[in-house]
Amino acid sequence: MLKLPANNELQMTWYNTSHALWMAGFSIQQLLVTWILVGILAQSPETVGLAQLLIGVPALIFMLWGGVIGDRVDGRRLLIQSHLLSIIPPLVLALAVYLDQLGVWILILTALVANLLNSASNPARNTILNIVAGARLQWAISLSTGIGAIATIIGTRVAGSIDQIGLIEVLLLQSACFGVGAIFLIGLQASAPTTQTPSPNPEASSPAVVQPSTYSIIRAGLIYTWRFKLARDLVGLNFFSSFFNAGAWMVAIPFIISRIYAGDALLLANITVVFYFGSLIANFGLLKFMPLSRPGQVYLILQLSRVLVLYLIWYEPSMTWLWIAAAFWGFNMGVTNTMSRVMIQEIAEPAFRARLMSVFTLGLMSATPMGSLVLGIVIGQFGELNALIPGMLASIMIFYYGYKRSDIWQYRSPVPAARDAA
Repeated sequence: MLKLPANNELQMTWYNTSHALWMAGFSIQQLLVTWILVGILAQSPETVGLAQLLIGVPALIFMLWGGVIGDRVDGRRLLIQSHLLSIIPPLVLALAVYLDQLGVWILILTALVANLLNSASNPARNTILNIVAGARLQWAISLSTGIGAIATIIGTRVAGSIDQIGLIEVLLLQSACFGVGAIFLIGLQASAPTTQTPSPNPEASSPAVVQPSTYSIIRAGLIYTWRFKLARDLVGLNFFSSFFNAGAWMVAIPFIISRIYAGDALLLANITVVFYFGSLIANFGLLKFMPLSRPGQVYLILQLSRVLVLYLIWYEPSMTWLWIAAAFWGFNMGVTNTMSRVMIQEIAEPAFRARLMSVFTLGLMSATPMGSLVLGIVIGQFGELNALIPGMLASIMIFYYGYKRSDIWQYRSPVPAARDAA
């Protein structure tokens, strides 16, 4: 088994600690935004979906920009700046609560700023992991994802306790997570920026213009992704999946908890904790089997299992079965997200890695708010449970395309000592 050098292990410690604090802070925001809209401000499903769209879509532009700066600047410095600036939005929202000025628009504006900062820093965060992990990329991705799941569970549980702790106090804890995370980032080594941009053809290797414009760099990254069929398929299928599945989790589940099961913020938080606990089990369980030889097969097989999970929730089960379904949904998400991210980061050329990751994350981030809007309309017209049906159909279509019309099923990992898992 490959082992990280001592210095790399220390770097992984700094990286994962800051990553955990970032995920804790961001998970607090996600649950608070959803429950403030649904449970405190009592907005309609259509309004909740529109709010999620307004919060998510402007950040998409920053995701591409984040890919550019992730390839051109010191990633550590960028992450520190993002952590420090992320302290501000929850403080502004806390002030609005204190002055009794909490409303839909102040919530949207603060959440939008936080999403913009996440978009700008996310590609750099992924690129730094490639540098720190070295040959143990699959292992490092699964470990960091698992640690992120633990942090998400803690952050979500804290956010769900607003009735006990207080909304202002939870927002102050969120700011503290971002601030302390910046301190741990200081321990990371500076990462050298990419100063040349090669041809966007994945088969070419000759360098092109030194220090081109931001527009040309973004365009080169998009062309590179489009011409690289495997990358294009992974980005497209993840977008399609997140549109119906992540959108359903963001909009349908809160209304199912609130209207079908007469739950409160704490019940929503606990269901979300169970969801991320399933993801946690998935990612730490994957560590035992990594590196995997055929992550694409695992990714596609899990698409079919998601159909069963969504059907169980759609059937309106007892609370016990709802807990079980949430855990298996999280397990499924943990495996599929890790497998798709593993494949994307393995196939990307180093000079294009941050930009390819920005396009990949762009697909995930754009799908969720757009899916939230569409599924919010579906809920308003057909009911909360029926918003899960499109996700079942989407999962079947993803398996079919990935098996018949893509190289995902045949993909073999280039990582040394990778072993078969399917």
